[in-house]
Amino acid sequence: QVEMVDKRFRMGPFAIPAGNSPRISSFSLAAPTTAQNLLRVMRGLQLKKAILLEGSPGVGKTTLIEALAKVSGHQLVRINLSDQTDMMDLLGTDLPVDSSQGGEGGGGPAAHFSWC
Repeated sequence: QVEMVDKRFRMGPFAIPAGNSPRISSFSLAAPTTAQNLLRVMRGLQLKKAILLEGSPGVGKTTLIEALAKVSGHQLVRINLSDQTDMMDLLGTDLPVDSSQGGEGGGGPAAHFSWC
């Protein structure tokens, strides 16, 4: 059973703080397999660490997390990982910036870097 109690989104024995704008989702969180997977995610969220979901394409990983974010009122930031994902895609990189174009350093000839 999924419920909102005292500004906490609860499923079974597990709860997370509600976000700013909880909304009703058209996705059914009560279907047996969905409820079981949601319970596993809720249990994982108790650890305050990142959760990595893996599985075949199209099994509902993203849809489940989108529905959870919606009903609990949280903003979702989705990062899709694949064989082609590079470390720089996740962490960003320093790129040279032409300081004569108004970059940091006041316009001198020295190269400066900016986080991208």
